[in-house]
Amino acid sequence: MSIIAHTLLTQTAALVPALAERESEACAVRSVPEATIADFHRLGILRVMQPRRFGGHQASFDIFSRMVETLAEGCAASAWVYAVLAEHQWIIACMPDRAQIDVWGDTPLAVASSSLAPRETARRTVGGWRLSGRFPFSSGCRHSQWAIIGAKAEDAAGNTPIRYMLVPVPQIEIVDDWHVLGLRGTGSCSLDVTDVFVPEHRTVLLADLLQGTTPGSAILPDYPLLRAPRGFLVPFSLPPVMFTLARRALTAVPAALRIRISRGVNEVAASEVVQMRLGEAAAAIEAAVLIMHARRAESVQALEAGDVITAEAVARNRRDITFAADQLRRGMDLLVEVSGARSVYDTDPLQALLRDILTIGTHTVVSRQGAMVPYGRIMLGLPTDQ
Repeated sequence: MSIIAHTLLTQTAALVPALAERESEACAVRSVPEATIADFHRLGILRVMQPRRFGGHQASFDIFSRMVETLAEGCAASAWVYAVLAEHQWIIACMPDRAQIDVWGDTPLAVASSSLAPRETARRTVGGWRLSGRFPFSSGCRHSQWAIIGAKAEDAAGNTPIRYMLVPVPQIEIVDDWHVLGLRGTGSCSLDVTDVFVPEHRTVLLADLLQGTTPGSAILPDYPLLRAPRGFLVPFSLPPVMFTLARRALTAVPAALRIRISRGVNEVAASEVVQMRLGEAAAAIEAAVLIMHARRAESVQALEAGDVITAEAVARNRRDITFAADQLRRGMDLLVEVSGARSVYDTDPLQALLRDILTIGTHTVVSRQGAMVPYGRIMLGLPTDQ
């Protein structure tokens, strides 16, 4: 492990106690505290995947993903927002040179939130596009200088391929609509964009991101991440938050049950039913973590070795992380069952963990249909997009 990687991991672990102290504040105000964002910048951990030419670390994706896991030990919302802002440095680095200079040239600490689902069509105009619409789920938008917005972009032939477009946050209205079940502290508000001009150089085709053939990959041929098909590593970006939350629950529930007396008479820990449910929960959660860690290590190693990344490998990663996420949810169901009615209280730690896991489970990156159908098509010899 390099000195930089060791330092980043050590600094991240040292933040966990402070994040844990601020977790309730993040939930209450529905945004990651400014002190946490300041800590991220002070330690330079948001620059983990930023290119070196702008002062970034240009580190391995494995280090970034492990940092996300670690931060979630303290605060799920903070880890989620960290994952979004740090991972988007990858997208920016894939854009043309002028876009990278626009973002980092004068402000090397700049970060971007996003709303990537292409809900609107950008109209072609001279030198770029005009974009309007409301774009939801922009985690960390209040802490960002830019937003990456997915849109169908008209081209000269009348086609509308999907592009990711960079828009300065001062040109956006942030809509305070983040009143939700879980991940309340992420501040994932909607973005209102009204007839904003997006120059051509501040965009990148989603198809190029999915193939690893972006402008950035030509600018920085020594940076393996930029030639990675985006779908190959995305399953190891946000989902690690979910895996850590399940591990937190697996620690908290047995600790509480060891001292619990049922109806004032029986020791809960003496019940074989309780013992069996805990064993099943541990098996489901720990097996899921093993799957994620093994696939992540294998994938990063393949990328950094220069191996050809096939469509099957991309689909397999999403398949396995989605399957592992299902195991996490099964483990959580067992922990809730064995914990009983206490978990319905807002003050019970298990409830907060469950709400966050349920919310993460709605994200497209762990969608069963989105993961299993493409892999099934590959098995049947049918065409599929990466």
